[in-house]
Parts: sequence; C-alpha cells; structure tokens
Amino acid sequence: MADYSILYSYFEHINRKPLMDEEREEITRFFKKSTFRKKTMIMKAGEANTLHYYIEKGLLRMYIIDQSGKEFNILFARERQWIGDLGTPAETPYFIETVENSKVYSISEENFHILYKRYISLANYIRKSYVFLQKRFVSILSKTAEENYEELVNEHPDLIQRLPQYQISSYLGVTPVFLSKILAKRSKKD
Repeated sequence: MADYSILYSYFEHINRKPLMDEEREEITRFFKKSTFRKKTMIMKAGEANTLHYYIEKGLLRMYIIDQSGKEFNILFARERQWIGDLGTPAETPYFIETVENSKVYSISEENFHILYKRYISLANYIRKSYVFLQKRFVSILSKTAEENYEELVNEHPDLIQRLPQYQISSYLGVTPVFLSKILAKRSKKD
C-alpha cells in the first residue's frame, strides 16, 4: 500500500488538527499516488482535464504551445504545491510535464469538490494559487524580462538551481540567448 503520510500531514496542517481515522481513509480513497519519470507528460492540451495534482516530490511545469509551435512555461510547481487546470473539467489548453522524477497525488474533480467543502481551509490554499497566477500574468504583461528574472531569483531561488536555462527563458518569454544576456549583465553588476 502506498504511503500517504505527506498528504495526511498537509491536511492536518491546513485543518490545524490531527486527522481522524475516517478522514485518513477518505483521503486514501480519493487520491491516487503515482510516480513519474522526468519528462513524462501527465496532461495534454485538448484533453478533458478531470484531475488536480499535489506534489510530494519533484518538479512539474505547466505550459502552452502557441500557433507557431513555441512553448511558453506558465508556471512551475514543486513539493507541497498543487498544479492543474483551474478550469476543470473543461477541455484544457495546457500541458503538464514532469521536469524531474516526481511523486504526485491526483484527485478527481468530483472528489476534490467533496474535500473542498469539508476542509474550508483548503479553499484558502487554492485561492493562493489563483492569486499567484493573477500576479504572474500581470508580471508577464507589465514588467521587463530582467524584472521578471529578478523576481524569480528573489522569490524562488531554488527554481533557478533546479531548472535548465531553456526552461527559465521560456518562463520569462524570452529566447535562451536573451536570457544569457540578462545573466551576463547581472554578473557584471555583482
């Protein structure tokens, strides 16, 4: 049987009290734990998206592909974070792929709503995801690539260490060559 202790711990943290046995059983029944190798596609654009994902270990990216075939990373999610299309269960425009070997819990939209009603604090954590996405989109539209890179370095320095430069450049909406220029300019300042 899979170890769900990370997930139990998460629900105890957001609920601010230990889980009862029935709650543990329900969580175990609602979630499926999966292990994915690096570069595994777990959600594809055009599919009906019916799952939400909580990451125990690893790093995932959500991205789109534009009409010319260019990838744009929308967000990265790592340990103890949720990822998925918030428009569930509609057809999704996003892809989700593992950047590292990952252990992930998935839950159906239907079961997610049951837990959402039962654990009011879960709503607050999901709301934080919405706020992050809104800030991310505003940042993309209103700041320069250099400013967005500085924000990434300051707010998520661990991602800089875990991601290859081509993934970071896609996240910033610039070419790898332009990112190299940003990095060279930064190193001259230091």
